[in-house]
Amino acid sequence: MLRKSAYKQALSIGTAVVLGFALFTGSLDGAPKLLSPQSDEQAAALAEKQNESPSRTDDEADLVARLESGTASSEDSGNGSDSVATDTGDDASADSVATPIDEVENPDLNRARGVYLSSIPDYAGNPYVALRTDSTHPLGTPSFTLDEYERATEEGCFKKFSKLDSLGRTRKALACAGPESLGQGKRGDISRIHPAGWHQQRYDFIPGQSLYNRCHLIAWSLCGENANRKNLLTGTRYLNETGMLPFEEQVLGYIHDTGNHVLYRVTPMYNEEELLCRGVRLEAQSVEDHGKTLCFHVYCYNLQPHVQIDYATGRNQASGD
Repeated sequence: MLRKSAYKQALSIGTAVVLGFALFTGSLDGAPKLLSPQSDEQAAALAEKQNESPSRTDDEADLVARLESGTASSEDSGNGSDSVATDTGDDASADSVATPIDEVENPDLNRARGVYLSSIPDYAGNPYVALRTDSTHPLGTPSFTLDEYERATEEGCFKKFSKLDSLGRTRKALACAGPESLGQGKRGDISRIHPAGWHQQRYDFIPGQSLYNRCHLIAWSLCGENANRKNLLTGTRYLNETGMLPFEEQVLGYIHDTGNHVLYRVTPMYNEEELLCRGVRLEAQSVEDHGKTLCFHVYCYNLQPHVQIDYATGRNQASGD
């Protein structure tokens, strides 16, 4: 009798343990799962992660949403939280070389922009070529979004610079330039900054001899930003002085003459993972008169006549032609 009683007692204990374990792990219908406790913050983070699309970057998802809603023009603005002289942080692939950024030949993003690096004509002696031209705009039509234009109208001067990509390359910059933003006094020294692809060489046939300049995306004279690594790229003397400078002076002259504002964007265009951009796109539009006085969209070539440049590294040599 004693052994039978002990057997029944052991059986009861075993049954209780099994039922308790089943309830604890949530294996019974309606039972709460307690093996992996989560805080409210952890649960929210997990739900957010599960809702993310693994096949689309944040930029691409934002672009599709804006195009579907009809609020984007032919070029996405690269939204990101920003203030005066802020980083946009708008590149979901900043830490991944494998995923191309929006200034590279990326069909998914450039399809909406309407400008491919491969669509730029070969250099034919002119330092720039106009993009998206028509009879009204012989120097091209910029592709600012409605949001960007409204911000310039409501806030006046602002400037924002994108983060460097994973290769250390400078990306696009956007500003609304006006009398309040112009550089004052003497420009400071920037010789300590070496942008991506900086392999300086000197040639007797180049004015000043130096092949490369530290080119400001948004000119210091327009925004007052000088030794800002996100506003400097490796550009040839020809790009800086012959290509970009005349357009920068046109914007500066308009501001001095009218006291009005100009929405201005500069976008370097890279071929895949090359350290040197092949050129830069300049877009400008006068704000107060909706582009009637000042309006252009041009591509300036980052090259130097009589110099052969390896855009993958920035190394160079005289071409001998």
